[in-house]
Amino acid sequence: MPFIPYAIGAFMMLPFVIWAVLWMAFPGPKPGITDSPLTFALLATSVPLVLFHYIAALGYVANSMAGRAGEELPVWGPARWTQRAMAPLTVLLSLAATVWVYSQGEGVIGAGAVLTAGLVMAAIMAVARRPRRSARLMAAPGQWVRTGVYAVSRMAVRLPIIGTLWREVAANPERAAPVILVNTALLFAAIAVVFGFEALVVPAMIGVPVVFFLMISLAAE
Repeated sequence: MPFIPYAIGAFMMLPFVIWAVLWMAFPGPKPGITDSPLTFALLATSVPLVLFHYIAALGYVANSMAGRAGEELPVWGPARWTQRAMAPLTVLLSLAATVWVYSQGEGVIGAGAVLTAGLVMAAIMAVARRPRRSARLMAAPGQWVRTGVYAVSRMAVRLPIIGTLWREVAANPERAAPVILVNTALLFAAIAVVFGFEALVVPAMIGVPVVFFLMISLAAE
C-alpha cells in the first residue's frame, strides 16, 4: 500500500487546511501576512516548493515500504504526478504574483524579485527531480566548501595563540578542550558585560553555518 504515508501526510496537513479555509471564509481585515504585498507574493509562490519537498519526504518512506530506493522519484503515481506539477505551478504563480505586486505599487524591482524567486524555485524543483543530475550539481559546491573550510582551519592552526590552543586540543583533547570551553564561556560573558547581550548575536550567527557544516560533515562520513 504505497499510498499510506501520503494519507498520513495529508492528515497532518489538515490543521493548515482548516486554518486556510477559515481565513478565507471570515470577512474583514486580516492583519499579518497580507500587510506587505511583496511578502505575501513570495510566500504564495514558495508554497509549491514546500509541497514538493513534503512529497519527497513522504515518498522516501513510501518507496522504502515498496522495496525501492528512497531517493528515487515516488513510486505511487498520483504523488509522482503531483510532484511533477509543482514546478510549472510555481512558474504560473510567480507570473500572477509579479503582475499583482506591480499593480500594488511595489515597482519594477519588487515585481522582478518575485519573478526571479519563482523561476529559481521552479528550476530547483526541475533539477531535483533528476537525482543523478542534482547530485552532480551539488557535489562540486560541497567539495569547494569543504576545501575552503579546511584551508581556513589550517590557517587558524598556524596563528600564534589560537593556533597553539587548537594544536593542543588535537594532541590532548581530554586536557585542553575543557580549558578552551571555559575560556570561551568567559570571553562571551565579558563581551555581554561590556557590550550587552545584543553583541552575542554576531557569534551566534557565525556559529550557525559552522555547526551546520559540522553536522553535514559528520553525516557524510
